[in-house]
Amino acid sequence: MLIDSADALLDIAVRVPVQRVELDLLVGTGIELLVRRDDLIDPQLSGNKFYKLFFNLQAAREQGLNRLISFGGAYSNHLHALAAAGNRYGFQALGVVRGERPAQLSPTLSDAEAWGMQLVFLSREEYRNKTDAELIVALREQYGDFYLIPEGGANLAGARGMRLAGTALEQQLKGDYTAVCVACGTGTSLAGLAAGIDLAKPAIGFSVLKGAGDLGEVIASTYRELGASDKSANWRLISGFHAGGYGKKHPQYLSQFWQDFERESGIALDPIYTVKMFWGIVSLARQGYWSRGSRIVAIHSGGLQGRRGFGSL
Repeated sequence: MLIDSADALLDIAVRVPVQRVELDLLVGTGIELLVRRDDLIDPQLSGNKFYKLFFNLQAAREQGLNRLISFGGAYSNHLHALAAAGNRYGFQALGVVRGERPAQLSPTLSDAEAWGMQLVFLSREEYRNKTDAELIVALREQYGDFYLIPEGGANLAGARGMRLAGTALEQQLKGDYTAVCVACGTGTSLAGLAAGIDLAKPAIGFSVLKGAGDLGEVIASTYRELGASDKSANWRLISGFHAGGYGKKHPQYLSQFWQDFERESGIALDPIYTVKMFWGIVSLARQGYWSRGSRIVAIHSGGLQGRRGFGSL
């Protein structure tokens, strides 16, 4: 059964553990690092996907649509979570996947198919047109009516869910923090988080993309759609910690940081998003970006299933 209200979701969110982490690299910086463990919120609907899917699933039910469709790559956290949600809550899920169907599915897509998701593969050229009206019409003609969720859950419904995560954090810490950080792909999580916390506090997004492009404009637009004003915008996008780009092999320094972080903290990170965010947080702290005595909160956005496609530490 779906969580029946935003209040019920908020009740879950305020009980997410916030864990203090001590790292050798932070010694002497005067920074306290707290990790909000949204990776623990659900074994399958992990981290930010839990929040980004909530209002989308509610909208599908309200519109009487039982088929969900979305897009992603072979290791997509979003498709993985959507397939799990469809299986759990009785939706028919259809995943449109970038690239030709391989001889052997990735662990991510194997899970999705086992949970009942129908996989449709598009060539990379066709996939670039995933937002075109012609493709959406063709999919409806072939598979019937559906509720469309953009790649990564990047819509207003997704941002509204992440705003609740920000509201929950505010209730937990009662304003006793300096800044909150999150990894950014589409920017939906950053926009929602910023709108949910105290507007006097900054929400900082670490882009995992080599070329941010119009990401800042997208975040600003979503932030406004949530009812927040550009005049009081409390979000910042930092793009210098992508480590070569989305899904690229880690340089040695980042691989070493990943190992050291997990050994010292006992917290597993995903290789695409959270490891880059934490590297950025630590690097900025060592550069004196935050004043001594700052309490920095990092959102662990889950995605640990993606470790299976990245090789060993």
